[in-house]
Amino acid sequence: MTKTLPGKALYIINAELLDPSSKLKGKGEILLHDGKIAAIGKPGELRNKAKSLKATTKEAGGLLVTAGFIDLQCHIYEPGQEHVESFMSASLAAAAGGFTSLCVKPDTTPINDNAFMTDFLLRRAREHSLVRILPIGAMTVAKEGKRLAEMGSMAAAGIVAVSDGIGISDSYLQRKALEYSRAFNLPVFLHAEDRPLMGSGVMHEGINSNRLGLRGIPAAAEDIAVARDLVLAKHTGGKIHFHSLSTRGALEMVRAAKRDGLQFTVETNPQYFTLTCDAISSYDANYKCFPPLREKEDVAAVIEALADGTIDAIATNHLPQSRSSKEQAFEFASPGMIGLETALPLSLRLVKKKQLKLERMVELLTSAPAKVLGLEKSQGTLKISANADLVFLDLKKKYQFTESSVHGAAKNTPFFGESFEGQVQTTIVNGSIVFDRGEEK
Repeated sequence: MTKTLPGKALYIINAELLDPSSKLKGKGEILLHDGKIAAIGKPGELRNKAKSLKATTKEAGGLLVTAGFIDLQCHIYEPGQEHVESFMSASLAAAAGGFTSLCVKPDTTPINDNAFMTDFLLRRAREHSLVRILPIGAMTVAKEGKRLAEMGSMAAAGIVAVSDGIGISDSYLQRKALEYSRAFNLPVFLHAEDRPLMGSGVMHEGINSNRLGLRGIPAAAEDIAVARDLVLAKHTGGKIHFHSLSTRGALEMVRAAKRDGLQFTVETNPQYFTLTCDAISSYDANYKCFPPLREKEDVAAVIEALADGTIDAIATNHLPQSRSSKEQAFEFASPGMIGLETALPLSLRLVKKKQLKLERMVELLTSAPAKVLGLEKSQGTLKISANADLVFLDLKKKYQFTESSVHGAAKNTPFFGESFEGQVQTTIVNGSIVFDRGEEK
């Protein structure tokens, strides 16, 4: 849905600007040119410059304008299972949700564990994606957890991190990955899972799992993995980032380690500050995810960690599944839920409840994930010369989230029927409008 061509100038007026990375806040306007932010000014200040560049004027209508969101954890199955989610369908959902960059896990067939595959994915994405694709390479060959993949050649080809997408039980292999990745300045994205302790569990272990007759996954499976990997990070000096933390115990360890000066980053996903394992009493498989939904105390701990900086970023963990894989008994259904179009309204709920400041929420979705990737100068910011990636947000827009609301191919979410407040109206990538909700009407 591109409305402006790359290389053209775009003059955005009547905007309410907010950028925590540059302390920018208030009414203003932005001039975009050649895919970059060329100038930022007060109302009317850039009119002559925009005229000299023959810029197209875009009226923001008083909406909040921020840098584009960056997702640190997104699953797209191209090539291999494009019918579930492809670059085109996922990027449509991303643009509608305000995400201008997606870190894509190595879930392809074949696995992205070599430079040839990385190059192929980037070329494919340039042809079919509306948003920027940042590939994550496999940490081990074929994600088998046996021997390390060629991180150096993949880094040269364009990966931004390495991850196998599951917890690694072999501590020696994890150590070698952290040491090897240092040479290429690659973060290692870790799933905090003690796989043997998780066993065949399908939900959080506790009163609800006993009552529902479902195998439980103890919180200790996450806590033990976090403890081990923090020790390995200190031992190796490796650059680690924890995906999807969800337990109070893990966050307490993270807070203590950061207080002691250990350098690493952490994310969580909206389901872990929104839902509890009580929801599973319906046996609706759309609530099934890994890590599993936790207790109320864990949700409270996640919210506190978002507010105080213990958690560095919010990622969607957008995990599409086919309808048939979800329409099964809970224990046999595939885990995961889509998240690109629900991340904003779910995060805004914390703002509405005064559990999180608006500036902090924007930071968690923009400059913070950019910093995790070492891309803070070019992405997640409204600074001059940064990539012209922006979103227009209507914070007061109320609507019901339904299946017809979803722009992506997959529909696996427990949030259908929910009343949301806050919606993306326009998304700009590299200076081009890739989504405009007004054009859909």
